[in-house]
Amino acid sequence: MNEKKLRAGLIGSGVGRLYAASLRALHDYYPDLPAVELTAVATAHAYSAERARRHFGFERATADYHELIAADDLDLLVIASPPRWHRPMVEAALKSTKALYVDKPLGVDLPDAQAILSRARALGRDAQMIFEFRFCPAVQTARQVIGEGRLGEIYAFRGVYFRSSYSDRRTPLRWKGSRAESGGGSVNDTAPHVIDLLTWMLGMPDKVAAQTRTFVPTRPPGKDDPRLVKVETDDHVLMLLTLPGGGLGTIESGRMVAGSVHDVGFEIHGSRASLRWSLLDSNHLYLADSDPDPLKTGWRQIPTLQRYPEAALPGWDVPAGMMRFHLASLAAFVRQSLTGGPYDPGLEQGARVQAVVQAALDSAAAQAWVPVAAI
Repeated sequence: MNEKKLRAGLIGSGVGRLYAASLRALHDYYPDLPAVELTAVATAHAYSAERARRHFGFERATADYHELIAADDLDLLVIASPPRWHRPMVEAALKSTKALYVDKPLGVDLPDAQAILSRARALGRDAQMIFEFRFCPAVQTARQVIGEGRLGEIYAFRGVYFRSSYSDRRTPLRWKGSRAESGGGSVNDTAPHVIDLLTWMLGMPDKVAAQTRTFVPTRPPGKDDPRLVKVETDDHVLMLLTLPGGGLGTIESGRMVAGSVHDVGFEIHGSRASLRWSLLDSNHLYLADSDPDPLKTGWRQIPTLQRYPEAALPGWDVPAGMMRFHLASLAAFVRQSLTGGPYDPGLEQGARVQAVVQAALDSAAAQAWVPVAAI
């Protein structure tokens, strides 16, 4: 058991609440890693910072994120702010010695991401990006199967991420409705998760043709506010991509899909076999071989459950869920931070994902195919 303790800071308490809960539980699942003390939290407002402090037991709270970046008593810092703030926060934090855990997307656009990556390289630093779905055992098994050549030549990829979180036209988008604050709607919020899976398993696409739609052009700026403001970001995006080796891919994501909660999934079809996975059935991977014998074809269910070799809890045969992927992601981050090993996914992967997002946005604007920038 590791008796050392790490002191953590958190910027942002929206999705950051998941990271705070995961940090607090990390040592229970991975006793070889140090326990994490929740030391400081910063949010945009003093009342929300104090609320997060009380909820999770942080030692202190502030409405000024600069205090966390300058603090000399933090070992690691989680940045979970709106995308508009990622560049100034990450660039400033890279100058410190803190280990950095950064929420996706890396920035509001590709220039933001490239600037962050350039600064990190100049300083000899890196950070881990938060792409938790690649830490699902079924997804890791899919990548292994692909790497072994089991699928043969890759013909096609189809990935989706659907939510119904903004199906109600009265639901405020707040900063997610601002292009300057968010960088985009579904295209820069949920689609990056699928882009990460595509590029991690199959490589970078060559070019993109995309369409975006904003179905609700105006929404209230806040809860119980009778005013309406313009929505500057997309509700739905559909991308067609050319894959390495000549295959085709599609990525579709939307935030107004009735009946969907976190409907994430992918299918990959090759000359020898196909794979499919869904978050709604996250404990299984499905494999279908290409075989003329009808008794040997069809989808075969592969149970993957919680196959985390380095974890002490709760056992491989217990079904896994989304919070468990966050724990595995954080464990990888802390382990690499302690050993000095490379982060995976690091800032370079964040920039790669941003390059695909940028190509999609540029394609939708130009109504044309757009090449994906090299990173």
